[in-house]
Amino acid sequence: LLEQLRSWSFDCAAAESGAVGLAFLDRACQLGASVDCIILDYQMPGMNGADVARAIAADSRLSSIPVVLLTSVDQVDFGRMVIDFGIVAHLTKPARSAVLLGTVISAIQKARTQGAKAHFVREPVVAQAAPPAFTVIRGPAVPVPAAPESTAAPSGPIDILIAEDNDVNQLVFGQILNGLGLSYRIAGNGRTAVEMYRSLRPRLVLMDVSMPELNGYEATRAIRAIEQQNGSHTPIIGVTAHALKGDREKCIEAGMDDYLPKPVSPDRLGAKIGTWLSETVAAKTA
Repeated sequence: LLEQLRSWSFDCAAAESGAVGLAFLDRACQLGASVDCIILDYQMPGMNGADVARAIAADSRLSSIPVVLLTSVDQVDFGRMVIDFGIVAHLTKPARSAVLLGTVISAIQKARTQGAKAHFVREPVVAQAAPPAFTVIRGPAVPVPAAPESTAAPSGPIDILIAEDNDVNQLVFGQILNGLGLSYRIAGNGRTAVEMYRSLRPRLVLMDVSMPELNGYEATRAIRAIEQQNGSHTPIIGVTAHALKGDREKCIEAGMDDYLPKPVSPDRLGAKIGTWLSETVAAKTA
């Protein structure tokens, strides 16, 4: 889990038990280090996830930190934990990487928008002092944009145009591209993608094949028709829901250059983008 989060450029640390985790949070508060999100395993030695969530909810210093619960069992009364402790999300292990990333980003964004979980009423308790187990050294927080489209200027050119209608997938793509240092804009449907292609002149397009207005295949054909008029060619990578037989052929037939099945990992997306952007540069300099 740590390696996965670090691959997305999150600054993170792990604790082997609930007690150590609470000591970590206490020490972070003493040092003035902010914690943006807590991923909490329900099954732990000593204190279980509910015990830790209860302690976090009762501590005024920690109660506004969003908590994502991980569990391998379905007997947990998640609804009760939401009411009692303010748990913001529940994932069943093993959680898919794309779902985990989208959940964490969404939790952080909602916490920053709301400022605090004011709708949960908690009784103050006297916290037991815990000896500092270690010192937390934290770098600058990873920026999480309120809206992915704001990462690029209103007019082009940009590095990447993302054509994707699913909110979680938009967050996943945005976080990965932020980590790669690439500028991007997001189109929520195929028709908007074609319009944004005209105005933003992206170096590469990530095209979801299933979208409203125009699907990815139709949007690609419209873009290729535009390019026939000006003699240009922008790489388009089709993004499909599953790695099904024939998906690549459908993408190529529609005019796409490559395809990428979901869930999308940072490594695979970065490799695809690097390959096609480098080929584009080489073609222009040849």
